[in-house]
Amino acid sequence: MTAFSAALFAVLASAAPAPVQPAAPVRTIETGYSFTRAPFVNPRILQEMDTWMSDTGDLVVAINLTDANYSNRFSAGSSEIEVRESDGRCPFVQWSRRPRRNASGESFGYRYLGMTDPGVQVLRTASGGGGSGTFGNLLFLTVEFGRGIGRVEETDAGGVVRAVRERVVLRRLGTIATGDRWAGELRVRGNDLFIGRDEGWFADHPDYADRRAERTLTVDIQPSAPLVFAGDEVPCGDPSR
Repeated sequence: MTAFSAALFAVLASAAPAPVQPAAPVRTIETGYSFTRAPFVNPRILQEMDTWMSDTGDLVVAINLTDANYSNRFSAGSSEIEVRESDGRCPFVQWSRRPRRNASGESFGYRYLGMTDPGVQVLRTASGGGGSGTFGNLLFLTVEFGRGIGRVEETDAGGVVRAVRERVVLRRLGTIATGDRWAGELRVRGNDLFIGRDEGWFADHPDYADRRAERTLTVDIQPSAPLVFAGDEVPCGDPSR
């Protein structure tokens, strides 16, 4: 161990733990966007935040929803967006593209599961590349305010650049894979995420025995300034929250 490494290790070992910060209150905002009712958050935006199966890690971690939802980049005509209602659950919002010459079909959709008490949003996503597989994730994100560069204030000597333009930002915290054609019960209650038994295509396949066990995950994440869209405070079909 070098002298520098030894000194750094000593500093880290002697450092006092950071004090636990209380959770910031979740604020409700009126934006015209929602995960649970029209006008919906564009599923193509969430697709951009989804990591490809050929990659690892968190590649796109934040998107400015204010400018992106109706942008040309994420353009999705009404014929490409399908909303499937479901009793007792939030609607499934899916974007799809039909197969074309030299290009396979593609689809991506999401269903809102709920929000933890400190303000972490949890959604189930499903991605298809044109084949028989439909690969699901549990997506964890926050909604928050951000600021971007506005007009440059000119001066005789140059100018001043300030971040004064407010925007609503979706920030990805990460995902947990549920796998190909997984189907089961998912619930968010308080800070707990319940994952039920798989009842999908591979429910009884011997190679996927781990899908047959129920489990509850505690989401121990405290966002610093969380927001929730008006109308999304109470998950669909859940009058208890």
